[in-house]
Amino acid sequence: MKINFTNFMLLLISAFTSFQTIVAQVNSGTVKYKHTTYFEFEGMPADMPKSQEAFMRLSFNTNESLYEKDPEVKVANAENENTPRMFRRMRDRSNKIIYKNLESNSVLEQTGLFGKDFLVSDSIAAIKWKVSAGEQKNILGYTCMKAIYKDSLNNIIVFFTPQMPLRFGPDKYGNLPGVILELQSAQTHIIATEVIKDTPEIKTPTKGDKMNRKEFDKIREEKMKEQREMWGRRGGETRIIRQ
Repeated sequence: MKINFTNFMLLLISAFTSFQTIVAQVNSGTVKYKHTTYFEFEGMPADMPKSQEAFMRLSFNTNESLYEKDPEVKVANAENENTPRMFRRMRDRSNKIIYKNLESNSVLEQTGLFGKDFLVSDSIAAIKWKVSAGEQKNILGYTCMKAIYKDSLNNIIVFFTPQMPLRFGPDKYGNLPGVILELQSAQTHIIATEVIKDTPEIKTPTKGDKMNRKEFDKIREEKMKEQREMWGRRGGETRIIRQ
């Protein structure tokens, strides 16, 4: 009888814990992030900043998400005619808007390239994460699990929370059983700074020339080739050496 009672209590505690988890789940809302990009290149002046920050937000519901610059955060623009082109390109990247739709498995990205706007369509990236269930951390009160993606070019670590059981995350990342609240790589650190439980309005981006990812990548490679040739004629180009 004692064993049965003990088992009953364990089942009751387990059921209560599961109920708490269900109640705590967030199926729509807004996550705000600080996105830091680190860089270092050959011949870099000692007084030049080695990082740049952007403040972003992810709005989501059960089917859609929108990742964009946080309009509520005002950052002073210290650029001038001497600002390196690399800084300007990173600024342009922080202005991009990424819309995802789970039902159609589609991505629509509004982005800029050398002063021109593009609207790029693609499918959601099927990133093959390796989840490390035993490694957890708490971010803004949410229990997060660790996942890793690694190939010949990338070594990315993220922490996602099953308490937001949707396959979204900052930038192009996602495809995990929970929203990503932190991302770490050699040149990038993205960390959630606030979670707002609301029902945000999500609108698809509309600005720019429409094309698919393959077409855009071809244009970008042609433009980058032109830039490399131009910098070569001027005696060299900036090369990132931070790994």
